[in-house]
Amino acid sequence: MAQSQSPPPPRGLVLDDAVTATTSAGIGQPSLKKVDVGDVQTPAHVVVGADRVHWPGVIGVINSLLANSATPERLHVLALCPSGLEDNFTKYLQCHGLKPSRASDAKLRVAGFDPKRVPPLKVQTKLTNLESPLNFARFYLAELLPGVRKVLYLDADVIVAGDAVALLDGALPAGELCAATLRKTTLGTKGVASLKNEKLLARFLQRYGRALPLDQRGFNAGVFVFNLHSWRAFNLTHEAEHWIRANNQEKLYALGSQPPLTLAILGAGGGRGRCQPLPAEWHLDCLGCMGHGRIKTAEQLQTAKLFHWNGPNKPFKTGKGDRKRAYVELFAPYKGRGDNC
Repeated sequence: MAQSQSPPPPRGLVLDDAVTATTSAGIGQPSLKKVDVGDVQTPAHVVVGADRVHWPGVIGVINSLLANSATPERLHVLALCPSGLEDNFTKYLQCHGLKPSRASDAKLRVAGFDPKRVPPLKVQTKLTNLESPLNFARFYLAELLPGVRKVLYLDADVIVAGDAVALLDGALPAGELCAATLRKTTLGTKGVASLKNEKLLARFLQRYGRALPLDQRGFNAGVFVFNLHSWRAFNLTHEAEHWIRANNQEKLYALGSQPPLTLAILGAGGGRGRCQPLPAEWHLDCLGCMGHGRIKTAEQLQTAKLFHWNGPNKPFKTGKGDRKRAYVELFAPYKGRGDNC
């Protein structure tokens, strides 16, 4: 893959011997360990996907991955687009100086995601972007990447300022199911992802023979490390599809892809499905929010290894009215040719 410009030099990733979090039982296990990356030659798999309106974000993701990895030659990036737009997406990436391919072993591979793979969606919210089938592509990574054990999934509105290859090397050291940024509140405290309702709790108990663990903290699925071997073993694609269909019939939750992912993981393997915590610096989120949470301190911006513009205010054009672009100075070094493409 060729870079479209020369972004800032890499900012190294430093991992503690054991990164633990003070959480409820079952989550506070070391999620990362030190790895001598010089001895590790396996590919580091990353997946990012987007509808047409968020393609500028994909450029930022890819360029920042390349610029800030100490071993970018190990990166294997799968860039997903809506099925039928593969040629257009390829030309768009080429316009930005990248070298995509459709070959299965390419360092930057383009693939289309067919929305018909996802059960019909009924999202009970005004945030219509949650209905995008690309948001549900993360449920099918085990099929899209046959034989791959571990993958980093990224939303298309992030910039990676740390070494993603080192992150992948150190994540899931004991074969854990997943690693993600845990939310501050538990599922029961605030009803994260709209999961706190009696009908849903009854359906979870009926399916898995135990109560939904509301003492667990939810997670942000925009930055996620998946153990695809465990995903396949637990048949989590089937479980996620079950919850999508159940929601269509009974309106169990209001949001899009986050609730079925949470339910599938917490129901996995007789209750063994948990997400290990990523270090806090690996997810500075809400840069695109509209409320006070979007305001970050100078220290947060300096120490963050990943910036996430979840919320309506992206650092690139989306064509959605006159929403304010947020923290554009963080995105600018990685935007490639910008609007010229």
